[in-house]
Amino acid sequence: MKTIYLTSLFLHASTAFQPSGLQQKVVQKSSRCNNALKSHDDMSDNIDRRSFLSSGAILASSVLLTGASPSAFAEDNQAAAIYAYRSGGLPSLRPIGLTKLTTRYEGYVEAPKSYAKSGIPVSFDFPSDWLQLDKLGGGIQYVDQRNGDKLYILKATLPADTNLKTVAKSWFAEVILSPEGDVARSGVVAEGGRISRSQMTTDCTAEDAPSPCIGRRRMILKYDTVTGSGVQTVERRGLIDAYQIDNDVYMMVTSSNAIKFEQKGSRERETVENICQSFKVGPAALS
Repeated sequence: MKTIYLTSLFLHASTAFQPSGLQQKVVQKSSRCNNALKSHDDMSDNIDRRSFLSSGAILASSVLLTGASPSAFAEDNQAAAIYAYRSGGLPSLRPIGLTKLTTRYEGYVEAPKSYAKSGIPVSFDFPSDWLQLDKLGGGIQYVDQRNGDKLYILKATLPADTNLKTVAKSWFAEVILSPEGDVARSGVVAEGGRISRSQMTTDCTAEDAPSPCIGRRRMILKYDTVTGSGVQTVERRGLIDAYQIDNDVYMMVTSSNAIKFEQKGSRERETVENICQSFKVGPAALS
């Protein structure tokens, strides 16, 4: 554009002492030249913009067409729990019992990188009227639309030199409620997370441990959620059932209203306890 500007100045200067008619023709010719160059620049900008948008669309389409999970395009974050993404096709959802009020989920989730196979079988039972969320995203999440109770299947990588038994119980609260984790990304704003109770339900270091053995740990998570206004908080309780596969922990995490969870004999407490009790990871999920 500097060249155009200087050219225009030169033309005006060279015609300053010419007859007015010729001067007018030169100025008009210079103006048409400037307009043509400006039009060319604008067209180039539009082409570049269209190329950029087109390439972005092609990239997004390639992700969908290849069927790659979101975790394949994100860096591993050992300080946050993310979805245990579905693997190996759609799961089996089978009503069980005479009343058909309970559904059994049977499918596969992505295995740790060091695992011998690409998928790990998981299964659990949940109320048939719970709604599945994030169907297209590949995560496993269901909600009771009546009261907001939820379940998530999450995974996280253990810190170095720890296992399911030795890792501090505070680690579970930190990774589950981490701002970088998928619970937060799903829209949950949480405060004050802590584990109030922790127990190894299957201890592979015990003398009577089954063989083969997969460690299992049950915990209760206490935390508050911030309402949409950002002023009020609601007490919540999470029930966590965790298995260790290689150096990763696979977790069933439920979320309930604290008052109803703590109420003795409440239907809400019984429901989430049954969900966690039915949760299986590994070969046991296939039986």
